[in-house]
Amino acid sequence: MDLPYPTDIPGVCERIQQDVAEKVAQLTGLRVGEVVLTVRRLMTAADTSRVRVR
Repeated sequence: MDLPYPTDIPGVCERIQQDVAEKVAQLTGLRVGEVVLTVRRLMTAADTSRVRVR
């Protein structure tokens, strides 16, 4: 995943992990023990204006 810079990386990742775990539990009825995220890069405002959506 890409995150804007500056950002609270630990806070954002924790919220995403919780959201993914809750959604998987809702959809499957299974408890998720761990969600692993990888931040590939931090993007400046200039970087985000050049990103194309496919």
